[in-house]
Amino acid sequence: MARRTQQRASWRNAELVGRDFARVRVSPPGRQRFSGILLIAALIAGLGLAALRIDILRLRYALAEAVESEQTLLEEQSVWTARSATLADPTRLTELAEERGFERPARVIELHPVRMAASVGP
Repeated sequence: MARRTQQRASWRNAELVGRDFARVRVSPPGRQRFSGILLIAALIAGLGLAALRIDILRLRYALAEAVESEQTLLEEQSVWTARSATLADPTRLTELAEERGFERPARVIELHPVRMAASVGP
């Protein structure tokens, strides 16, 4: 225990001025290479994450634009649906026909769509 306190005291009192750096231990070359590779791998992973976040932002903006476009188209569709219903209104068509001089028909002939017979194979 006394030894540990002496080591701590020596570390606290250690100054870099006048210290001989020739005797400082240098880590083995393999460890430096590993830490360099690890640093490069972390840098590549960070760049990959940054690119992924940029793509996500780009997709969110595109999605927001598509939603806005969809809302505009739905509003246009409702306007045109209402306009179409107004144009096909039977009372309006009757009034227009009377204004233009058409008379009520004497008889009405209903035509049903013709079904084609299924072709018989050989």
